[in-house]
Amino acid sequence: MKGARDVKFVIYQVLYIFVVCVIALKGANIDLVEVISKQDIVKKQYADSLKAFIDSLLALGLVPKLDFDSAVNFEDFQKLQVQLQQMKTQLSVVQTQPQLRLEQKQPELKIEEKKPEEEKPLEEKKIQADVQISGTFTQYLTYTVKNPYNGTLVISADGRTLASIPPGGSATFTLGGEKSITYRVGESSDTKPIQKKPPPEITMTRLAQMGEGISVRNIQSQVGYRVQIKDVAPEQLKVTVSGPVRVTQSGPGTYDITLNFLTSKSAFEAFTEGKEEPYNVAFTITVVDAAGNKISRQGIFTFTEW
Repeated sequence: MKGARDVKFVIYQVLYIFVVCVIALKGANIDLVEVISKQDIVKKQYADSLKAFIDSLLALGLVPKLDFDSAVNFEDFQKLQVQLQQMKTQLSVVQTQPQLRLEQKQPELKIEEKKPEEEKPLEEKKIQADVQISGTFTQYLTYTVKNPYNGTLVISADGRTLASIPPGGSATFTLGGEKSITYRVGESSDTKPIQKKPPPEITMTRLAQMGEGISVRNIQSQVGYRVQIKDVAPEQLKVTVSGPVRVTQSGPGTYDITLNFLTSKSAFEAFTEGKEEPYNVAFTITVVDAAGNKISRQGIFTFTEW
């Protein structure tokens, strides 16, 4: 019986060492600091835990089942010692040479969805008025322009190109019925309105004496009327005179009107027969400008004698 008790002591001693090793490997604190008051200790609970642990070892076949009431075979005891020693060695190896698990962390692929760039509204080009137009422009007039800029000067009116002038050059152009004119050099331009062409003006001045007691021969011997036509473009005017007169242009826009009607006394008598004095002979002058403006004036020669 004494041998059986020695075997029990050795077994429990080995199991105690095994339990301590396991607890140490698990990282438990096994110092002697009191972690629970003595009053709170439940001895039976700890005993049951130890018994449950031993039963687990027996169930796994890690230790042989011993019958402590019967005689113990010394060879079985030696085998148990060898097994426990091997387990202790394995536990020591695991503690001193832990397995290194290398987990290769794959880099995360961040796929950023590229948002389409918002189309920016097109910015309007601000045209600097570096090109300055001097003076005013009037419809249907002719102008000569010199280019003082380093680039080509393009002149247009309501989309119609009037001239393209190289640097230092000049050009002559005639406006029509456009309403605006634009000077452009590169990206710079200046636009101004075109004035509407005013209608021509007709002024008639009587130069010869006429009326009661005036001879028709005396009137026909001199300029009876002087007609002056004022217009911004007199060279573009169309002047028409109708009636028994002779027309002489004495200057720009100036016309002398002379009666050219009766050449003999018999012609005078035939003209005046059945008519009452004073006798009148008329003429009409009509002026049409480039804009289509039409103006008419009438002049009258008055006499009573041959």
